[in-house]
Amino acid sequence: MINSEIKDVLLNALCDSDHFERVEILELNQILEITGLSFDELNAVLKQFERMGFVSEIMMRRNSPSLYIAVHLDALDYKNRGGFVGQDELLKMSLEKLSLEIEDLRKSYPDKAATFTTIAANIATCLTFLATKL
Repeated sequence: MINSEIKDVLLNALCDSDHFERVEILELNQILEITGLSFDELNAVLKQFERMGFVSEIMMRRNSPSLYIAVHLDALDYKNRGGFVGQDELLKMSLEKLSLEIEDLRKSYPDKAATFTTIAANIATCLTFLATKL
């Protein structure tokens, strides 16, 4: 299953080579083993990484032992900022802070309590969803 932790494992593996902005040859089977992804899942994640500007020049074939890929410094920057798990945690903390601020507003403006209660319930739903993903 593709999740933030697996994406970070792949991101770390790609950044560990310390060769950026040029096409590198990596062992496909080693990447598949490290991540636990299937070929198709790896392909999907690499396409997402490409859209995010982390990689380019992706060339891999199911029956080939090699993965040709250019890893960009954007990938290293994202990794150093906490990667996918870090971004999930940041979002979760931001939503928790927002929820607390809404609770304070609800106390200050009782006439808007119903609106604030709805917003707080929506935030709680988001937090519950995130808790199952982290």
